[in-house]
Amino acid sequence: MDATLKRRQGNIRVSQARFYSRIANAVGPFVGSSADLASYLGNTAVSLEASAALEDDPAHRAGFILAVNLCARLYPRLHIHATKSVAEECASLALQINPNCEIETKAGRCDAALVWGRPSSAEVPVIVSPAGWVIRIDQHEGDRLLSTNILTALGAAALAVGEVFRTVFARFLPRGRVRPSPGLLNILTLSESKAALPDLPRNISLGRVHLAGAGAVGQAAVYALSQVSALGTVVVVDPESIALSNLQRYVLAFDADVGASKCALVERALRGRGLEVVPVESEWGDDEQTVRNVECVCTALDTASARVGVQAGLPRKIYNAWTQPADVGWSRHESFGEEPCLACLYVPTGRRPSQHELVSRALRQPELRVLAYLTFRVPVDSPLRPEQIPRLPNHPVPQDASTWVSQSILEAIGQRIGTDSDGLSIWKGKQIGDLYREGICGGAIISDKLGELPQEVAVPLAHQSAFAGIMLATQLIVGSSSELQPFRPSSTEARLDVLAGLPQVVGRPRQRTLGCLCSDPDFITRYEQKWMLAKNP
Repeated sequence: MDATLKRRQGNIRVSQARFYSRIANAVGPFVGSSADLASYLGNTAVSLEASAALEDDPAHRAGFILAVNLCARLYPRLHIHATKSVAEECASLALQINPNCEIETKAGRCDAALVWGRPSSAEVPVIVSPAGWVIRIDQHEGDRLLSTNILTALGAAALAVGEVFRTVFARFLPRGRVRPSPGLLNILTLSESKAALPDLPRNISLGRVHLAGAGAVGQAAVYALSQVSALGTVVVVDPESIALSNLQRYVLAFDADVGASKCALVERALRGRGLEVVPVESEWGDDEQTVRNVECVCTALDTASARVGVQAGLPRKIYNAWTQPADVGWSRHESFGEEPCLACLYVPTGRRPSQHELVSRALRQPELRVLAYLTFRVPVDSPLRPEQIPRLPNHPVPQDASTWVSQSILEAIGQRIGTDSDGLSIWKGKQIGDLYREGICGGAIISDKLGELPQEVAVPLAHQSAFAGIMLATQLIVGSSSELQPFRPSSTEARLDVLAGLPQVVGRPRQRTLGCLCSDPDFITRYEQKWMLAKNP
């Protein structure tokens, strides 16, 4: 691998994005060290090429712009070839995301090309030509625009950027893209059904919808909702603000948005779009608006326990989407007690590590030390007092525990990763939970110098989160339309391997999980009473 990277190194010097550490967290596992990746990306150029006809086609134009949005969050050198107005819009967008992005509009050497509805001279271009409800990659007649809808175009953008990733990093991936990889995906039916499908309706009434989580997946769902013709109210629930590391995959966030609340970004995206936004800047369940009369929820939360908590509140219906290291998934839950509920996907079948165990593994600090900081809420830059060191059966106090009362855990972490106190000064006064969420899971501290992250907080790729969010919005829209519902797949769960390309079998059969709360008679009775449902005789 080192020899391969050295062959790519030349005299090109491109400034990486300010959020590069987060890029390294996401892509580093595929290519090696952060230093290798920086060199590799600095010498990689990606071309995005659009048909002139795209300028007057809202769906295709929106899809191409999303592709630029996603590419700007990974590649520091973009070649954009489109009509003047589209190219200028895309260049402005890329620079808002990464002010250090190098943008070229003239023809030049590129390592991968995403081509939307036009011929290309690239060696192995990713040809994007969505039609109707079908995402089409590398298909016949891919060099012209076909009639499609906005959801399909956005989904095509996310998957096409995934194919660009498989091209750029082909030599490091088990299934890298070295030749055309033709594939189709119908995002409505998830099958190759030949039935005539209805168009995406206008002015779809969504009612009152709660969005639990405005992170990467939640923002992509909002991005999709902002592009469709829909009416209703979105109650967005998220207590956090935008961190610099979030720019790696948050499609609504720009460089100037660091520090802004995530709810505010949702409000901005949906302003004037027919959807009223009610911001709730708190954790799910901490505000009255997330407890009473919550009929429909779109879940885009970080942890399994949080999703089980949403289901325990017994909304009438839930739409769900998630990312994992190698795939994305989405599911619908509309008939509690009859079909698998959201909790069925997340009820643990074995012992799950506690919070202090997760933090301990990520920070590579003793469990007792982490437990003390969590229990007594000691700031990470302060040492413990002797009486705060836990004495627990089966957990002997380490011999070096005496240093815990003279050295803070922040200093210990700094020594481990070779960073002085000034380099970690932003964490002074913070709780250890903040250090774990934003420092490790958020990528502000390079995690490969510490411990392994649990799978549920592993850093996704930008196109991965985007596709999950688009499918979350698609489920909501289809579930709200009597015209579209009959064409949904019978399976309530679907998964897509983002590193494998198309075609794939996406639908997944799912049974109710033994012992889940949807099998509890009390929960079922409460659900039926809450929504005044009666079982059929």
